[in-house]
Amino acid sequence: MHFLNKYFFQERKTGMKGKIQIKDILMLQLVFFIYSLNSVVANFASKQESFGLSFFLLYGLEVAILGVYAILWQQIIKKFELSIAYANKAVVLIWAMIFGALIFKEQITASKVAGILLVIVGIVILNSKKEGEE
Repeated sequence: MHFLNKYFFQERKTGMKGKIQIKDILMLQLVFFIYSLNSVVANFASKQESFGLSFFLLYGLEVAILGVYAILWQQIIKKFELSIAYANKAVVLIWAMIFGALIFKEQITASKVAGILLVIVGIVILNSKKEGEE
């Protein structure tokens, strides 16, 4: 637990705003939640008749979601090191699995869970700072 606590809550210098706070981490996760909604809309759009009204409406919604994501992403990378902000994008895998199960009735398998956990552990290790590193 100490390792995760150190990774997520240690005081990090960000170049713009100083220390990263819990609200910054929550905002980062919200940005990736918004980004993951794009996949849900894309899945619905893929099931529509090509070039029909519902296809274009869903496509327009995808563009709008990506636009909101892009604006929020620009704000987030002011507060985080780019490598740390981008590495946290793996949370999209979790949302994809949850949306797949709840909305599209996809199975959550042990191998999917294990794969996502491996990716997340790898990202935590990749972005954790050792004592004395800047």
